[in-house]
Amino acid sequence: MKALLEAVQRYLRGPAVSRVMRGFGIDPHRYWLLIDLFGELTDRREMLGHLGRDGISLKMVAVIYGLFTAVLAAIQVLLAVQVGTYFATFLGITAMLLFMVLISETSNSLVNPVEGLVLAHQPINGATYTAAKLTHLLRVLGYIVPALNLLPALGGLLLPGARWSYPLLHFLSASVLGLVIALFCCAFFGLLIRFVPAARLKTAGQIAEAAPLLLILVSGNFRRILKAVHVPLDLRSHPAMLWSIVVAFGVVSALSVIFGLRALSGDYLVRVSAIMLGSSHAPARPTRRTPLAAAIARLAGGRTGGQPARAGFEYVRRMMFRDWQFRRQLIPMIPTALMSIAALFGGSRATPFSGQFTPVHFLPHALGAMLFFVCTVLAHGSDYKGAWIFLTVGGSTFRGFVRGVHALLWTAVILIPNLVMLVFLAWRWGPADALLFIAFSLAIASVYLALELRLIEGVPFGKPVDTSRGMVLIPLMMGGGLVIAIIVAFQHFVLFHSRPLVLAVTLLAAAAAYFLTRSSLHTFEVSVRYHLGLVSQESTMLYKEVA
Repeated sequence: MKALLEAVQRYLRGPAVSRVMRGFGIDPHRYWLLIDLFGELTDRREMLGHLGRDGISLKMVAVIYGLFTAVLAAIQVLLAVQVGTYFATFLGITAMLLFMVLISETSNSLVNPVEGLVLAHQPINGATYTAAKLTHLLRVLGYIVPALNLLPALGGLLLPGARWSYPLLHFLSASVLGLVIALFCCAFFGLLIRFVPAARLKTAGQIAEAAPLLLILVSGNFRRILKAVHVPLDLRSHPAMLWSIVVAFGVVSALSVIFGLRALSGDYLVRVSAIMLGSSHAPARPTRRTPLAAAIARLAGGRTGGQPARAGFEYVRRMMFRDWQFRRQLIPMIPTALMSIAALFGGSRATPFSGQFTPVHFLPHALGAMLFFVCTVLAHGSDYKGAWIFLTVGGSTFRGFVRGVHALLWTAVILIPNLVMLVFLAWRWGPADALLFIAFSLAIASVYLALELRLIEGVPFGKPVDTSRGMVLIPLMMGGGLVIAIIVAFQHFVLFHSRPLVLAVTLLAAAAAYFLTRSSLHTFEVSVRYHLGLVSQESTMLYKEVA
């Protein structure tokens, strides 16, 4: 196997492939230098923000997708579905998952050009650099397309009416579809780079990452939208309109891909500096010590907080709006959060004390789930090498610092949403039921935060992104969802039939949150100190390497 891989590598770096590269304006020598450089950085664990370069994460994703599609294929074979339905199902799943993965990977490669800023002064043209940066997308296709389609393509032979050539047709169609989606994602960001101002390109790229999820959420309203624009739903009875739509869509897609790729390869490196240095937010204004900030410092600090607590609060608050990797991972969740908020407000007519099931039962658990995502990504950032600055402060400072981080998360994600819901629910249910439910929600959400603080491993925004971490969290998320479902069922069938029982559980949860928070803050402080110890060791190793 090793000899085969070496032979393939020699062919790819040989004269035949080099001639093809030169035909597209790619310098083969510099292209392979960049590929080797990115591979070396990945092996040194310095470049793990791209799924296509992290083999461990990519293999785990492929295994999970393969198991999912194998089960789905077995179910459809047992049900003896039609070949056309079977084929359309797996191509639709492939298109949806690849679009979500590839648009995120393309955005992270092109709109966050940290490596490009370093190499912008080198004699590398845009086509060579973008080809090297986006080669890892082919590796993503090489893993995900077979994982989603290999077993289903073979299983299609068991369907009634399937021909012997079905597996080849299925797999070839999926491969072409994956390649077209990859080219479309690259062309889309090429058009963004050409037409969107550099100062807004980061935000535009991150909003684009949320587009696939937004399409999934609104897909249920497609039929209503088509009726509103007077498009017939049964296009089979209107073949002329069907072919017109297909031809128009094909022409627009082809032109978009061609011009987008030309824009991407033309002068990308010329714009890298402007993209990297361009601000995606309003300029910072001079801040003063407002009464709210003073109250937060007192809330966070107590005897050991004070100025360090306020520093932790302000540091994390500002970095949440500025750090690329944090925004990249949370902005795509905004459509889901908006849909959840709409469901909570829409289902709040009946109080949970009436015995009817209402979506408001999920309020504290939805806040806990949001805090889970925030805490899992809070330690990772784009400018993680700047964590050395925390080595310049005394060790006792971090006790107040972690209290400030906790105060920010509790205030922004727990206190403010519950106060907004209190005003709304008091108008709907009356003040007594609203106050009791919001007190219950505050206590339960505080327990979630106390437990999830332990997921922050080190200084916030002080570590590089590790794509393999997400695969480890998948079982934890599935288990957490099951636990939340059990708790909500207990609330509905047992707890909310008695107001005194709800009050007692609220008091117990508040006491548990207090003691768990004290323990988690100590663990968080120890984790920060340990991470900074590793940073100080890395700084000493740097001088040994230079010598």
